[in-house]
Amino acid sequence: MENSKSADVPTGEEEKSFFGIIIHSFFIIPFLIAVFALLLFAAVRILTHEQQTVYDYLNDVKIGASTKRWQAAFELSKILANPRLIPKEGRFADELKNAFVNAEHDDHRVRQYLALAMGRTGDQTFVAPLVAAVKEDKQENLYAIIYALGMLRDKNSAPDIYPFLEYPDSKIRLAAVIALGSIGNQDGIAFIKKVLNDPEPNVQWDAAIALAKMGDASGKEVLLKLFDRQYLSGFGEVDAQEQNHILVVALEAAANLSDPQLDQAITQLGQSDQNMNVRKKALELIK
Repeated sequence: MENSKSADVPTGEEEKSFFGIIIHSFFIIPFLIAVFALLLFAAVRILTHEQQTVYDYLNDVKIGASTKRWQAAFELSKILANPRLIPKEGRFADELKNAFVNAEHDDHRVRQYLALAMGRTGDQTFVAPLVAAVKEDKQENLYAIIYALGMLRDKNSAPDIYPFLEYPDSKIRLAAVIALGSIGNQDGIAFIKKVLNDPEPNVQWDAAIALAKMGDASGKEVLLKLFDRQYLSGFGEVDAQEQNHILVVALEAAANLSDPQLDQAITQLGQSDQNMNVRKKALELIK
């Protein structure tokens, strides 16, 4: 009797096995099925998803919802940063110009990103609409428009940028200095010299760099300051990475001048700067 009773009662191992089957059947298998279905769905989406073209983004800029328009303009400006993805047909240039003109009263971000998109193409046909815009556009759009003109590097646009070197907003003055440095119009040297004493250090720095790019050493003292990490450390917003970037840009500009004092400073950076990329750039320029 005792043996028969014990045979009817499940052992501890049998109970564990039973609960294991329950867990496996009701939890693990459905979970695996769900994961498989999710992976299958993702694979199908990837295989069937069509990459949006520049024309798709332009269409979204024209007729998309308010939030979609500026995002489409942003994506377009990113795509055109790659020269290989810039369409060559006239249709694209016409549509981009029309989108920019029609965005005059839209969310300011649409106009800004379209301006940058035009600048990144390098297409000189965009100079005229950008020059027209810079004369009358809203302040929040001026930085992007001026910067775009700098990217296009049309010397005839420089006179339209000179007045912005005296603009009340330092950000706009900075855009003007950077743009004029990129354009490289020698007539602009006299205008840029005036902002070497700008109250905003960023404007001073880029003025010295712009002048050096054009072979003018008027900003030499500013460049020597930029080679001093202790000086740069006095600006809390300039972190180590930004310091390295400033040094590399200043090195490239100063190398145009063949000035003994600047050359000595470049040599010193090549020998002892704390950053490997800065040392490498200085050594390249010395050679």
